[in-house]
Amino acid sequence: MDEDYGPVVASYTRAEAFADGTFIPILPAAGSAVGIEMPLIITASAWQEFVAGDREGGGERLRMVLSAVAKAVEQAPAHEVCFVVPAQGLPAGGASTGADRLLAITEPGDTGEPVMTLMLPHEM
Repeated sequence: MDEDYGPVVASYTRAEAFADGTFIPILPAAGSAVGIEMPLIITASAWQEFVAGDREGGGERLRMVLSAVAKAVEQAPAHEVCFVVPAQGLPAGGASTGADRLLAITEPGDTGEPVMTLMLPHEM
């Protein structure tokens, strides 16, 4: 890679994002419950916007978010890797920033496995 692009100046792995709290893992059972069978991650900002504030620790709101994501994936063309979920289909979290959508992006994880990351548009 150095030959084509030069030396790596900086890198930031998913593992580092988990360690510093930028990414929050979603338990596989939560994704499986709505038909999503790949590892799921949500950014801390997206969690605050759409999941936080649930009295049951995010359970019901998280189910609503994941159901909306599963619906967006189901309705998208087979080759899509970025899915847009309109905010009106999502629960409001604590102090809303007015986000109008949630993005669900499927991309390779640190070891090449497919991972879906849920994030706010400005985090892309």
